[in-house]
Amino acid sequence: MSGRIVVLFGSVVLAGSILFVGTGCRQDSPQSPAASQPVVTFKPQEMADALHAVIAADREVYARQVVQRLAESKHANTTEVWKTNGSSLPPAHLLRPASESVQQKGAEFHYVVRSLWPINSKNAPETATEKTGLQYVLDHPDSNYYTEESLGGRRYFTAVYPDRAIVPSCVECHNQHPDSPRRDFQPGDIMGGIVVRVPLEF
Repeated sequence: MSGRIVVLFGSVVLAGSILFVGTGCRQDSPQSPAASQPVVTFKPQEMADALHAVIAADREVYARQVVQRLAESKHANTTEVWKTNGSSLPPAHLLRPASESVQQKGAEFHYVVRSLWPINSKNAPETATEKTGLQYVLDHPDSNYYTEESLGGRRYFTAVYPDRAIVPSCVECHNQHPDSPRRDFQPGDIMGGIVVRVPLEF
């Protein structure tokens, strides 16, 4: 497929929203023939950027309204809060199961959080593209990294977006966690990246 993919947005599923992606689909109007209905076409970058906008917004709201408030209410360091409060999870822990849930509903895209300094080894870069993208957004904090790659015999448009320390509790958790490989983060620092993959072949 060339640099454009044909998709049909239904709704977005992420923190209460659902996104259905269809290829080569169109919705017929009861008042007009199907042939007169335009096919909605999106560029892969537009698709990736739209997905990231939802993911980033959900992560920020969760960090500010849940993570930070919980840390402040407990009057304890953030690491201890996670140990004692099993009902709430750090933002990174929610991203993976959310992505897996969306894929189980049939979505073709994929997203994950990665870091060059992961507390959880599962969040370390797994491909050369991820590692290159993470280093790029670290060196260019106001830019995103875009490329194409092949995984499992399938071509993807891959985007890496900088993931910042949004609230003080993000910094406290990473700086205080006994398994953290880096402990000098400051608020606003880039702690990793959100990787979004959109298939170019169906």
